[in-house]
Amino acid sequence: MTFNIQDKTHILMDCDGVVWKGNKPIPGSKEALENLEALGYQLGFVTNNSSLSRQGFIDKFISLGFESEKYVIVNSGYGAAIYLRENMLSKIFMIGEKGLRHELIHQGLSVEELYQPDLQAVCIGWDRKLTWTKLADAMWVILNNEGGFVGTNPDNSFPSADRLVPGAGAGIAALANACGKDPDIIIGKPNPYLLNLCLKKMGCTDSTKAVFIGDRLSTDIKAGIDAEMDTILVQTGISDFHLKKTILPTYTLESLAQIDQLI
Repeated sequence: MTFNIQDKTHILMDCDGVVWKGNKPIPGSKEALENLEALGYQLGFVTNNSSLSRQGFIDKFISLGFESEKYVIVNSGYGAAIYLRENMLSKIFMIGEKGLRHELIHQGLSVEELYQPDLQAVCIGWDRKLTWTKLADAMWVILNNEGGFVGTNPDNSFPSADRLVPGAGAGIAALANACGKDPDIIIGKPNPYLLNLCLKKMGCTDSTKAVFIGDRLSTDIKAGIDAEMDTILVQTGISDFHLKKTILPTYTLESLAQIDQLI
């Protein structure tokens, strides 16, 4: 397929598996981003990871040697906080890490990690200290309080520097199975919610002027397609190639370092 990005104005991409793995930049990613910025593209980053706040991601970019002052960053914790606020759910039981807590509080929400009788919703993200007690308290909010049930992202696994580890989707699945109830919404990709939110923050009203770069067909590429964007699959993260017959990226590259081939 003939494809170039010269008619695009906005380039959105995933972080883990595209720009870095764990705490190590993927070779060539820094130079690729610098080149895209120099050419005038606006860069946005859309990640399902809720363990860091948006500021936490900026700090990570800086620590890995990236110039991130002009980046727009949207993660599933921020998206979940926006969704809860817009749906008038302000008293939240949270399962997650400090990045999620920061985003919820930043939107003016009251956040608890112990059961309270007046809680209105559960927001569950990636939590490396997930316990039976947390799941039991969240289950009580959902079933006995008739509370909302919001998941940050469905990723069952997460690429660390040297291996896969359980992702937020594993905890969401455990809670859903215990409750016998699916989440009201899962904010992260493949839901196009975060991509649309990022485009809105960047002032882009035409999704055909944007392209989305990701490493997973089932989440990244599916979200890009549903957001009516062109998509680029890179093969540096978790590439579920068995789905390529049903989820078709516009173009495939070995890595972000090859993006200059399309310019």
